[in-house]
Amino acid sequence: MNAEKTGNLIRSLRIKKGLTQKELAQMICVTDKAVCKWEKGRGCPNITLISQLSKVLEVDIQSILQGYLDKNKKIGENMNHLKFYKCPTCGNLVTSIKSVELSCCGNKLSPVSAQTRREPEYQPVIQEFDGQYSIKFNHPMTKSDYISQVIVVRYDQIMTVNLYAESEAIITIPQVRGIRLFVITNKSELIAVTV
Repeated sequence: MNAEKTGNLIRSLRIKKGLTQKELAQMICVTDKAVCKWEKGRGCPNITLISQLSKVLEVDIQSILQGYLDKNKKIGENMNHLKFYKCPTCGNLVTSIKSVELSCCGNKLSPVSAQTRREPEYQPVIQEFDGQYSIKFNHPMTKSDYISQVIVVRYDQIMTVNLYAESEAIITIPQVRGIRLFVITNKSELIAVTV
Protein backbone atom coordinates (compact mmCIF):
# COMPACT_ATOMS: atom_id res chain seq x y z
CA MET A 1 0.00 0.00 0.00
CA ASN A 2 1.41 3.39 -1.04
CA ALA A 3 0.58 5.85 1.78
CA GLU A 4 0.49 8.90 -0.49
CA LYS A 5 -1.76 7.31 -3.15
CA THR A 6 -4.08 5.76 -0.58
CA GLY A 7 -4.27 9.05 1.34
CA ASN A 8 -5.13 11.01 -1.82
CA LEU A 9 -7.85 8.51 -2.69
CA ILE A 10 -9.35 8.61 0.82
CA ARG A 11 -9.37 12.41 0.72
CA SER A 12 -11.01 12.65 -2.71
CA LEU A 13 -13.67 10.04 -1.84
CA ARG A 14 -14.37 11.69 1.53
CA ILE A 15 -14.85 15.10 -0.15
CA LYS A 16 -17.01 13.55 -2.88
CA LYS A 17 -19.30 12.12 -0.18
CA GLY A 18 -19.44 15.51 1.56
CA LEU A 19 -17.83 14.27 4.77
CA THR A 20 -15.44 16.13 7.04
CA GLN A 21 -12.39 14.35 8.43
CA LYS A 22 -14.12 14.25 11.81
CA GLU A 23 -17.31 12.70 10.37
CA LEU A 24 -15.35 10.02 8.52
CA ALA A 25 -13.31 9.33 11.67
CA GLN A 26 -16.47 8.89 13.76
CA MET A 27 -17.95 6.50 11.19
CA ILE A 28 -14.95 4.15 11.40
CA CYS A 29 -14.14 4.72 15.10
CA VAL A 30 -10.79 6.51 14.79
CA THR A 31 -9.66 10.07 15.53
CA ASP A 32 -9.81 12.86 13.00
CA LYS A 33 -6.03 13.18 13.47
CA ALA A 34 -5.64 9.64 12.09
CA VAL A 35 -7.68 10.54 8.99
CA CYS A 36 -5.63 13.72 8.56
CA LYS A 37 -2.40 11.69 8.81
CA TRP A 38 -3.60 9.24 6.12
CA GLU A 39 -4.71 12.00 3.78
CA LYS A 40 -1.30 13.70 4.07
CA GLY A 41 0.41 10.41 3.17
CA ARG A 42 2.19 10.10 6.51
CA GLY A 43 0.71 6.71 7.28
CA CYS A 44 -1.81 4.13 6.16
CA PRO A 45 -5.00 2.91 7.77
CA ASN A 46 -4.65 -0.23 9.85
CA ILE A 47 -5.58 -3.29 7.81
CA THR A 48 -8.49 -3.95 10.21
CA LEU A 49 -10.07 -0.63 9.09
CA ILE A 50 -9.90 -1.21 5.34
CA SER A 51 -13.21 -3.09 5.16
CA GLN A 52 -15.02 -0.33 7.11
CA LEU A 53 -13.42 2.36 4.93
CA SER A 54 -14.51 0.57 1.76
CA LYS A 55 -18.12 0.44 3.00
CA VAL A 56 -18.23 4.08 4.13
CA LEU A 57 -16.49 5.39 0.99
CA GLU A 58 -18.42 2.97 -1.26
CA VAL A 59 -15.43 1.53 -3.11
CA ASP A 60 -13.94 -1.93 -3.19
CA ILE A 61 -11.13 -2.90 -0.84
CA GLN A 62 -8.73 -3.36 -3.77
CA SER A 63 -9.12 0.32 -4.74
CA ILE A 64 -8.15 1.47 -1.24
CA LEU A 65 -5.17 -0.87 -1.15
CA GLN A 66 -3.89 0.21 -4.57
CA GLY A 67 -4.66 3.89 -3.94
CA TYR A 68 -6.69 4.57 -7.09
CA LEU A 69 -9.94 3.66 -8.79
CA ASP A 70 -9.54 1.36 -11.76
CA LYS A 71 -10.68 3.47 -14.73
CA ASN A 72 -12.23 0.42 -16.34
CA LYS A 73 -14.25 -0.33 -13.20
CA LYS A 74 -16.34 2.80 -12.83
CA ILE A 75 -18.52 2.95 -9.78
CA GLY A 76 -22.00 2.02 -10.97
CA GLU A 77 -20.43 0.17 -13.94
CA ASN A 78 -21.56 0.78 -17.50
CA MET A 79 -25.14 -0.21 -18.22
CA ASN A 80 -24.43 -0.14 -21.97
CA HIS A 81 -22.97 -3.63 -21.54
CA LEU A 82 -26.12 -4.98 -19.91
CA LYS A 83 -26.96 -8.58 -20.81
CA PHE A 84 -30.29 -10.31 -20.23
CA TYR A 85 -30.65 -13.99 -19.34
CA LYS A 86 -34.09 -15.64 -19.26
CA CYS A 87 -34.87 -19.08 -17.90
CA PRO A 88 -36.91 -21.11 -20.41
CA THR A 89 -38.51 -23.14 -17.61
CA CYS A 90 -39.68 -20.59 -15.03
CA GLY A 91 -39.27 -17.34 -16.98
CA ASN A 92 -36.92 -15.85 -14.39
CA LEU A 93 -35.07 -12.82 -15.81
CA VAL A 94 -31.48 -12.16 -14.73
CA THR A 95 -29.29 -9.25 -15.82
CA SER A 96 -25.55 -8.78 -15.72
CA ILE A 97 -23.10 -6.17 -16.96
CA LYS A 98 -20.33 -8.74 -17.24
CA SER A 99 -20.07 -12.09 -18.96
CA VAL A 100 -21.08 -14.72 -16.43
CA GLU A 101 -22.16 -18.35 -16.34
CA LEU A 102 -25.66 -18.67 -14.96
CA SER A 103 -28.10 -21.50 -14.49
CA CYS A 104 -31.72 -21.67 -13.42
CA CYS A 105 -34.02 -24.69 -13.05
CA GLY A 106 -31.14 -26.90 -14.19
CA ASN A 107 -30.72 -24.96 -17.45
CA LYS A 108 -27.50 -23.21 -18.40
CA LEU A 109 -28.58 -19.70 -19.42
CA SER A 110 -27.28 -17.87 -22.46
CA PRO A 111 -27.66 -14.14 -23.09
CA VAL A 112 -30.88 -13.24 -24.88
CA SER A 113 -30.65 -10.69 -27.69
CA ALA A 114 -33.26 -7.96 -27.72
CA GLN A 115 -35.26 -7.63 -30.92
CA THR A 116 -36.03 -4.21 -32.28
CA ARG A 117 -39.66 -4.00 -33.36
CA ARG A 118 -41.32 -0.98 -34.93
CA GLU A 119 -44.97 -1.97 -34.54
CA PRO A 120 -47.12 0.84 -33.05
CA GLU A 121 -48.06 -1.25 -30.00
CA TYR A 122 -44.39 -1.26 -28.92
CA GLN A 123 -43.82 2.48 -29.42
CA PRO A 124 -44.35 4.25 -26.09
CA VAL A 125 -46.15 7.52 -25.56
CA ILE A 126 -44.18 9.37 -22.90
CA GLN A 127 -45.63 12.30 -20.96
CA GLU A 128 -43.94 14.38 -18.27
CA PHE A 129 -45.73 15.50 -15.12
CA ASP A 130 -44.63 16.48 -11.61
CA GLY A 131 -41.06 15.25 -12.12
CA GLN A 132 -42.20 11.86 -13.41
CA TYR A 133 -42.66 10.12 -16.74
CA SER A 134 -45.86 8.36 -17.63
CA ILE A 135 -45.01 5.70 -20.22
CA LYS A 136 -47.95 4.18 -22.07
CA PHE A 137 -47.99 1.49 -24.73
CA ASN A 138 -50.96 1.21 -27.10
CA HIS A 139 -50.83 -2.56 -26.91
CA PRO A 140 -54.15 -4.48 -26.97
CA MET A 141 -53.07 -6.50 -23.88
CA THR A 142 -55.28 -9.51 -24.64
CA LYS A 143 -55.08 -12.83 -22.77
CA SER A 144 -53.13 -14.39 -25.63
CA ASP A 145 -50.86 -11.42 -26.47
CA TYR A 146 -49.66 -8.95 -23.87
CA ILE A 147 -46.61 -7.17 -22.46
CA SER A 148 -45.67 -8.97 -19.24
CA GLN A 149 -42.80 -6.69 -18.13
CA VAL A 150 -41.37 -3.28 -18.87
CA ILE A 151 -37.68 -2.86 -18.06
CA VAL A 152 -36.30 0.65 -17.54
CA VAL A 153 -32.50 0.90 -17.68
CA ARG A 154 -30.77 4.01 -16.34
CA TYR A 155 -27.06 4.66 -16.15
CA ASP A 156 -26.98 3.30 -12.61
CA GLN A 157 -29.99 1.05 -12.08
CA ILE A 158 -32.61 -1.23 -13.58
CA MET A 159 -36.30 -1.08 -12.75
CA THR A 160 -38.71 -3.86 -13.76
CA VAL A 161 -42.47 -3.37 -13.74
CA ASN A 162 -44.87 -6.30 -14.22
CA LEU A 163 -47.96 -5.85 -16.39
CA TYR A 164 -50.89 -8.20 -16.75
CA ALA A 165 -53.24 -9.38 -19.51
CA GLU A 166 -56.37 -7.28 -20.00
CA SER A 167 -54.90 -4.36 -18.05
CA GLU A 168 -53.66 -1.00 -19.28
CA ALA A 169 -50.01 -0.99 -20.43
CA ILE A 170 -48.88 2.07 -18.50
CA ILE A 171 -46.12 2.71 -15.97
CA THR A 172 -44.88 5.75 -14.03
CA ILE A 173 -41.21 6.31 -13.26
CA PRO A 174 -39.10 9.16 -11.86
CA GLN A 175 -38.09 11.62 -14.56
CA VAL A 176 -34.48 11.01 -15.61
CA ARG A 177 -32.54 11.51 -18.80
CA GLY A 178 -30.95 8.76 -20.82
CA ILE A 179 -33.25 5.85 -20.10
CA ARG A 180 -33.50 2.77 -22.27
CA LEU A 181 -36.68 0.70 -22.38
CA PHE A 182 -37.22 -2.99 -23.00
CA VAL A 183 -40.40 -5.03 -22.89
CA ILE A 184 -40.93 -8.73 -22.42
CA THR A 185 -44.01 -10.28 -23.94
CA ASN A 186 -45.99 -13.20 -22.56
CA LYS A 187 -44.26 -15.27 -25.29
CA SER A 188 -40.87 -14.50 -23.67
CA GLU A 189 -39.76 -12.14 -26.45
CA LEU A 190 -37.30 -9.43 -25.34
CA ILE A 191 -37.92 -6.25 -27.34
CA ALA A 192 -35.79 -3.10 -27.32
CA VAL A 193 -38.10 -0.09 -27.45
CA THR A 194 -37.04 3.10 -29.19
CA VAL A 195 -37.55 6.14 -26.98
